[in-house]
Amino acid sequence: MTNTQIDPERYWPAWLASLVVHGLLLMTAVLVVGRLPEGAADQASRSVGIVLRSEQSDGQSDADHENPDPAPPTEAASPNPAENATPDAALPTESSAAAAAAFLPKPVGPGPAAAQSPGVGSAAEMTEGGAAGGGRPQGGKARVEVFGVVGEGSRFVYVFDRSVSMNGPPLSAAKRELLQSLESLDTVHQFQIVFFNHRLTAFDLSGGQDRVAFADDASKQEAARFVGGISADGGTDRYSALAQALAYGPDAVFFLTDADDAMTRSEIERIIDRNRRAGAAINTIEFGDGPRRSERNFLTELAARTGGSYGYVDVTTLGR
Repeated sequence: MTNTQIDPERYWPAWLASLVVHGLLLMTAVLVVGRLPEGAADQASRSVGIVLRSEQSDGQSDADHENPDPAPPTEAASPNPAENATPDAALPTESSAAAAAAFLPKPVGPGPAAAQSPGVGSAAEMTEGGAAGGGRPQGGKARVEVFGVVGEGSRFVYVFDRSVSMNGPPLSAAKRELLQSLESLDTVHQFQIVFFNHRLTAFDLSGGQDRVAFADDASKQEAARFVGGISADGGTDRYSALAQALAYGPDAVFFLTDADDAMTRSEIERIIDRNRRAGAAINTIEFGDGPRRSERNFLTELAARTGGSYGYVDVTTLGR
């Protein structure tokens, strides 16, 4: 049997050859991994994320099919919202705004045809004793006149002189004008009548409560009876009559008298001061004997300082 000897310099040990082979394989793997494009791992994870989102969407669709009532939308938690958000996702779109509006509560309560507030009655609900709660009627304004002097508003007070100087045709003509003026008022308007000499005589349907009447047919008939019973006598107290008229809270006052024995400066200023609170237009009608003799007097001043109108009547023409 022949013994073959191996030259140790010619052949490598087996363990060394294995070490070399494994080292080469390891280096090759490192080079391959190092040359992979950046973000490949992210792309793989994103692919998995898309699949998971699709599965959740399918699950939600099944849940919606089983339960028709939609649940309020919830936001998914994100460890870093700034990294996941994109510029397009940061801004709300019209479709997302419309979807969000579907979950907003609808307005509750009366719309344009709101219910009437408590304590404010309509004209039909108010009695002839006055407006509910002391307020003024809600109807439209009226334009009425006395001897051509026009007043506008919803509440009117007629303050007529019945002193002895008004006896005869002057008082009769004044009564006719007053009743004709009342006929132009509608049921939503209010009126009051005060005749004065040295005392006051006021029309009253409220049993002494000093409330103004609504201009319905019944009130107008009662007013006609009241006016028909007035006669001329006595002296003249204009200040008290005007002060009482303003206490009724009118929009317009028709103040009919003559210019004899004029009101004092103090009386005029007190009336103007009272009227700053009342805010009425004082329309004055002067009865005079013959042509007008003065361009300015206390009657023209009252009208000018309260936004009213002035008129002059020659009583010598009234009996014709």
